[in-house]
Amino acid sequence: MKTNPLVCICVPNYNNEKTLSQTLDSLVNQTYPNIIIKVFDNASTDGSIEILRAYEAKYPYLHVIQNETNIGGEANFTKCIENMEGDYSAVYHSDDLYLPQMVESQVDFLENHLDCVAVSTHAQTIDGNSTLTGERYLPDEYTHQKFKIFDDEIALLKTTLKHGNIITCPSVMARCDVYKNKIAFWNGKEYLTSADLDVWLRLASYGKFAFLTTALMQYRVSESSYSYNLARIRVDRGDIFLVLDAYIDRYKNALEKSDFVHYKFQKFKDNLSVMLNRMILGKPHKGYTIDILDWDLFILALSGRLHAKIYIYGWIAKILSWVDFLPVGRYLLKWKRFGK
Repeated sequence: MKTNPLVCICVPNYNNEKTLSQTLDSLVNQTYPNIIIKVFDNASTDGSIEILRAYEAKYPYLHVIQNETNIGGEANFTKCIENMEGDYSAVYHSDDLYLPQMVESQVDFLENHLDCVAVSTHAQTIDGNSTLTGERYLPDEYTHQKFKIFDDEIALLKTTLKHGNIITCPSVMARCDVYKNKIAFWNGKEYLTSADLDVWLRLASYGKFAFLTTALMQYRVSESSYSYNLARIRVDRGDIFLVLDAYIDRYKNALEKSDFVHYKFQKFKDNLSVMLNRMILGKPHKGYTIDILDWDLFILALSGRLHAKIYIYGWIAKILSWVDFLPVGRYLLKWKRFGK
């Protein structure tokens, strides 16, 4: 076991001048002593590069790599992976905040769990003003555990079918040799905005994947963030199903009936979200039907409050669709958030 193994933190950035300084401050103030920070600026057109150069001049372990032209988000993530070094590596985001003990906690865990190839953490949520708004979804069965270990990609896939993607993208630290030489690239071409889930599943195929239930970072969910607006106005099937469908096809013989029922519920929830968005925006929604009479979904809805809540919203949406979505329904559903 090394003393203070080197950690390489890669940060892709594009036009995040409003949050960049806060993010960098949270990284340079980590309690872990042996880190190198590489920021990959994707040809920002705001004041990002001036901020980055100022930090680069102040902190000798912080390096800025500036793309001459915008190569796209996924290609910039791949560039991060290609330029990793040291013992452990992570791709953190330039609009999120990282609690001082985050890197130290992740390194300590990986050093003491040599069979784990990667570790992620739970996350709090903040708004555009960095005000704490809550926490990301944490399955009830994890709340009394310090960590959860997924033995392989099948175990992580089963959890994703049941709960959705619980891994916060900028919370993952992995062994550098695996990340750089085995994972190698971010497959945005095939999996679009859910390419991160593919990376986690691929990492889990090389060793155990851990999830720390302590919130060690603050994930920004604001009206200006890409992920927020994507979820709010999305009118087509979620990209996560590109990943789930591919991995279900690959591992279908290792899955059980309950896994397929959970997958069915994930599709129900996604179709409901798309259906509501389309109704709110006045778009046709006939291609996104929800089967509220499905017996498996009804039984699953009885298993917990979250499933029941979504199932009830399904009934409401179905009734409103029958009456051509009354204006009062549009007003209420426009402000209603459901699920996790």
